[in-house]
Amino acid sequence: MEVKSKVKKILGQWRHKKVQNDWTNKNVVVFGDSIVAGQELVREKTPYRDAVYAKLASYYLNAHKLENFAETGTGQFKGQHHLDHLTGWTHSFEGSIQHYHQEIKWADVVLIAYGNNDWKQPNPDGSLHTLDEVKVKLRENIQRIRLINHHVQLVGVLETLAFRKHKPAWHLEGPNGFTYQEMLSAFIDVYHECDVPIFDIRDYHLGNHMDEYVDDRDHFTLSIHKQIAKSLTDFVRHGYQSPTQRFGETIKFIFPDNLFEDSKMRQSLFGEIRKQSLQGKRAEILWFVLDKNYQANLDDLLSKNKLPTDLKITNIYQYYAAPLRYTSELDELSLKEGELFNSNNVPFIRFSKENQISVKDFDDNWSDAITSEQFNKLWLKHYISLKDQVYIWHNDQFGQVEPLEI
Repeated sequence: MEVKSKVKKILGQWRHKKVQNDWTNKNVVVFGDSIVAGQELVREKTPYRDAVYAKLASYYLNAHKLENFAETGTGQFKGQHHLDHLTGWTHSFEGSIQHYHQEIKWADVVLIAYGNNDWKQPNPDGSLHTLDEVKVKLRENIQRIRLINHHVQLVGVLETLAFRKHKPAWHLEGPNGFTYQEMLSAFIDVYHECDVPIFDIRDYHLGNHMDEYVDDRDHFTLSIHKQIAKSLTDFVRHGYQSPTQRFGETIKFIFPDNLFEDSKMRQSLFGEIRKQSLQGKRAEILWFVLDKNYQANLDDLLSKNKLPTDLKITNIYQYYAAPLRYTSELDELSLKEGELFNSNNVPFIRFSKENQISVKDFDDNWSDAITSEQFNKLWLKHYISLKDQVYIWHNDQFGQVEPLEI
């Protein structure tokens, strides 16, 4: 027995010396609610736990094993009534930590994906919890995991924006007396305090629009799970940092005209960008014109106008050519018989004779045809998150607006 214990200890020490952001042959554990459990994917006739983003990302990252202990209806303050009664233990976050003590002990990575139910549900006995209690619970549960396993890599996941009555529930106060926004901020505060890296899907332009949720409320479609998995893979491979964390947040300027043609609007735009740069803020231009000489015109624009070197320019067609690209690399686009092709010679935009536009989604299905104006607005609603600072052209000047107003 003593020899076996020594072998286990040596193996454990060797295992934890490996690079933290390399999941190869690692054991990954997930704690969360129905979103990462994938409950609602049953409606799509999919074996849900095999299709959720955590499972797919662990496959892409060559993990040894993923154990998904997430359960529907659970949170930090409550378990799942039917399961609790059936198994004899409470499936809250704290209860799951206690029950899966041994699995945590041998885990290399633990993903924490709670929050939604802490906002929208009271405690099992009908009593309420405060925002401060949410923080205390999360802080204590993080400490519980670290006491079990000093070497484990924790990752906090901010995975969803809730919708109610077809509108974002961002400012909606739940039964416990705080808004969805305040709940999310509480989780962020504790993760920062406890030095837990945050995987925020908003940094990957995901989860911002209702059509990304299978029930128009909380749970992702299968296609979005696949995209989140790719994004989580990028996050891990870059040392638990998203593109936003690596390159900085951007203040987004929506430019409705042709960026390559001089105008009063463009001069005003460049003036605002220079002003933001002097304040140490990075700007991003979002615009909508399809230009066949994009790279050459972009190089010319940047060289002649002395714009900040960290300026980001995002064109709608370049984005849809490779939506999961996380660098400033551009595609060589080509238009053939009404279809726009990316650098890999794959069609991704289709133009109809009625000047309407269809987009190919992540599963290679074409969307319904819409007007160019609808196309532009829909992209903005997907691309811009509720944590962004956004400026639009109004009354002959650029002014800031709430993302919800777009």
